[in-house]
Amino acid sequence: MLGSSLATGGWAQQKRSTKHTSTAVLALQTKKEGAISVAFANTADGAALTSGTSGQRALDLGTVSYGINPRVPNVQVRHLRDRFIVVTKFGLSIQDPTLHFASASVLASLALPDSSHVLWLDGVRLGTVPQVVQGQVRIGPTSSHRLEIEVPTSLTEKNAQLQNAIIFQVIPN
Repeated sequence: MLGSSLATGGWAQQKRSTKHTSTAVLALQTKKEGAISVAFANTADGAALTSGTSGQRALDLGTVSYGINPRVPNVQVRHLRDRFIVVTKFGLSIQDPTLHFASASVLASLALPDSSHVLWLDGVRLGTVPQVVQGQVRIGPTSSHRLEIEVPTSLTEKNAQLQNAIIFQVIPN
């Protein structure tokens, strides 16, 4: 876990215009008290995770549509009148090799706003502002999480593709 403190020196502009030179003083202190790691894991009842560049992982949901059942194992589709919902699970493993922490909070948000799709993680609707998905999860064992993606039937094949990412924040507590 990294903690930092940032102090700056500045000046306020007076009512009349005079020339000031700003000499900002930055003092950054970093304190390392421990480190946690977060990894995504496959679950027996979830879609397969694929490895990408820079250590990113992706859920392989395959091709999904309103009229065709998914061809990928452990991906379900619920059909509603005006939308369909794609559902799968994945695992999240939080580790603390220094044993400083016993639990952590998990927050999640979308990388980009998306008005076409609604994403839910463990019953929490995701947006661009981080939301608490789990307030206290044990560090060590892999926790299972449920992802639901709502797709309106009004979307065409061309504009229905999901081009987004979920950003996870894990805060030890």
